[in-house]
Amino acid sequence: MSRTPSNGTKASSSNGTGTGTAPVRTLDDLAALSGVSRATVSRVINGGPVSEATRRRVQTALEGTNYRPNAAARTLASGRSGVVGVVMHLDPHMLFRDPYFSQLLQGMSDALSEQAIGMMLWLGNRSKEETLDHILWMGLLDGVIATAHEQEDRLVDGLLASSLPTVLVGHRRADPAASYVDVDHVHAADTITTHLVTIGRRRIGHITGRRGTVAGEDRLAGYLRAMRRAGLRTDALIVDGDFNKASGTAGALELLDRGIDGLFCANDAMADGALEAIRVRGLRVPDDVALAGFDDLDFAAQLDPPLTTIRQGVRQLGTEAALTLFQLLKDPAGGPRRVILPTELVIRQSTVGGVQRA
Repeated sequence: MSRTPSNGTKASSSNGTGTGTAPVRTLDDLAALSGVSRATVSRVINGGPVSEATRRRVQTALEGTNYRPNAAARTLASGRSGVVGVVMHLDPHMLFRDPYFSQLLQGMSDALSEQAIGMMLWLGNRSKEETLDHILWMGLLDGVIATAHEQEDRLVDGLLASSLPTVLVGHRRADPAASYVDVDHVHAADTITTHLVTIGRRRIGHITGRRGTVAGEDRLAGYLRAMRRAGLRTDALIVDGDFNKASGTAGALELLDRGIDGLFCANDAMADGALEAIRVRGLRVPDDVALAGFDDLDFAAQLDPPLTTIRQGVRQLGTEAALTLFQLLKDPAGGPRRVILPTELVIRQSTVGGVQRA
């Protein structure tokens, strides 16, 4: 609303350009002036993917205003904020309910604390588009560590397309510019399936992880590779799961009806659910069904019988992701960093008698 000074002339707002328009103070103001969305403006400012015509339109608007992005970062003499973003796009309740994510976060936190670096945590409270927009717009973070569980993920793609140093937990082999830390899920799943073959099981079922995820698809591929090499059929022996105990129980009940004598679950939580299903049917592990999982989370050794599984060192994944980001920040021109950590087959009583390692 305008004011009328005592001389009777109308005062006008100015954005510093002498145009007499309202000042541009926020991203929304700039979006309105450019005629594009707030997210698009954010991508232009932070070097994200937009068409050349759109980029020129936003840049023209920027040049005609006194708008200054990333003001907070500019005030730091070192050019660094000392804050790293950690992005896990999941239900906030799952962070502490699922031991995988809590251990992963612990590994990151330990490494960041050693370097006196702060951590800003982003969970699934907003849409992926909104989360990406906020991260890129704020201009405060030195870099980001993001879980990349989905094979197709707009949030991950946006981070990789931006100028913000980013390290993924989960591979992106097809993107030559991506830095990531992961394990060889295909090889590990092949190893544990081959173990089931070696102990004499022939109708080995598989409960997959959530389809479309990096781990789910790679572990399925490893299972299939081992079964083909052994000359064993997989018809009707694969059931889709969702990396949780309930889907393990449901999947196991379905596969037990198909006469399996071995079962590889794509994670330990599903193997825990499968163990309950096998008991409900009055069967024994490993006598009737040899059971195996993946992750070797703390509870796996406490099951009855203790679970044969793949140990992948979840906390180490988090630590290594932070160390890899430190390398990116120290040497930005050094190219992408890709770290594949080793896994270990831990053989327990759910497949054979005593505890062994191979």
